[in-house]
Amino acid sequence: MTGLILRRFQSTGSKIIASCPKPEYDTGCTFCEVPALPFSKQIDMTTNLASTKTAPWKHVLILSHGIRDFNDMPSKIEFIPDSLSSSINHLKNGRVSAHHPILVSNILLKEHDSILKSFGIEESKKDEQLVYIYPDNKVVKFDISKTVQFIKHYLTPADHQLEAVYNPFKVAEKVKIQKDIEDEDVKDTSHNFIEYPISKNLVLICGHTKRDIRCGVLAPLLENEFSKVLQKEGLHQDTELGLISHIGGHVYAGNVIYFPKDVDNNHGIWYGRVFPDRVQGIVKQTIMKGNIIKELYRGQLAD
Repeated sequence: MTGLILRRFQSTGSKIIASCPKPEYDTGCTFCEVPALPFSKQIDMTTNLASTKTAPWKHVLILSHGIRDFNDMPSKIEFIPDSLSSSINHLKNGRVSAHHPILVSNILLKEHDSILKSFGIEESKKDEQLVYIYPDNKVVKFDISKTVQFIKHYLTPADHQLEAVYNPFKVAEKVKIQKDIEDEDVKDTSHNFIEYPISKNLVLICGHTKRDIRCGVLAPLLENEFSKVLQKEGLHQDTELGLISHIGGHVYAGNVIYFPKDVDNNHGIWYGRVFPDRVQGIVKQTIMKGNIIKELYRGQLAD
């Protein structure tokens, strides 16, 4: 998480707490043991989690991927044929900034089908796409044939964000990207996209089984526990819950990202080594109060 977000939390009375509070009640699986993992796939319990997350400039979360069981998802989402993730991966080279990394993920929400229908998406029509974009805090609907325009419109930095390149043997990044755009004759393409605000908090658990079994084993336990705790605390109507494809750091499973709905420049709060008995602490301290739990936090803490 950027220092800006940390300052935002701190300015509203939030704080960093050292450890995750113990649970106050048992939902039925709060104290369930994690199933045995293969010897070569143990969870790293010793590394300091600070600064172990990736730091994307933009995070694209794809809802319209057609997968209903993350156990069946290929080890890399760009391997899904005719998918938006495959299309972005194929088309982004030469169009995005090396200094502004993009993370593309598939997500599967508890209310996935009803969410798609609420935006008029029929997954039988594979050309219709629906994505969440952070830190923009936008839902965007578009046709997959407009992927190049989508990359240019949402995933290419503005001129003032581009970093100068001082190596005289390299073409300045700004010039390179501008040339690509001109070559494609891409101008104002905003009419190709329909934007909506993100109206709910979002809790995502890495459950990409074929990428790493640790995430596949822990995700169902955590999703079940989050669902019960959010329900008990009266937060289920204001918080979407679901799974996300590989985000890095599977050795720190379970991995959880929380995107609060009302934080500007929202890159999310990344937690690692989350087990069912830590879910209540995350819900009460982070979702309800905005506090950062240091022992679980994978971002960079401000000095």
